[in-house]
Amino acid sequence: MVTVVELSDADYQRLLTFRTQLRRFDQWSAKRASDFGLTHTQHQLLLAIRGHADARGPTIGEVAEYLLVRHHTAVELVNRSQDLGLVTRTRDGDDRRVVRLALTAAGRRRIRSLSAAHLDELRELAPVLASVIPGTTNR
Repeated sequence: MVTVVELSDADYQRLLTFRTQLRRFDQWSAKRASDFGLTHTQHQLLLAIRGHADARGPTIGEVAEYLLVRHHTAVELVNRSQDLGLVTRTRDGDDRRVVRLALTAAGRRRIRSLSAAHLDELRELAPVLASVIPGTTNR
């Protein structure tokens, strides 16, 4: 059962601001990826690989979960990125049926530069986003 909560005009305004800022960030991110010769999803793939906690690297299934895409979509994305020399596939040392993904030197350079720019942009957006979250002191 859904609980109905009475929302104020300010709540709707905060939600609009939040959604607008998210969309702006996403469009900014896509443009930055393009500036580095990547598609938006290739950038997300590189980040999914680099940000994966397991040092052995993620599987394609894990990447599909991170990117919220189907397995076969992730396979095609990895294929294209591998063709560009950004990603490699290796067999897992413990289970040869499992394929792990890793970044090449070129992939590491691109994600390092893109991530630094993204963190700078997020630092700029943080006060704006904090101001739309009810109960924060930064209003």
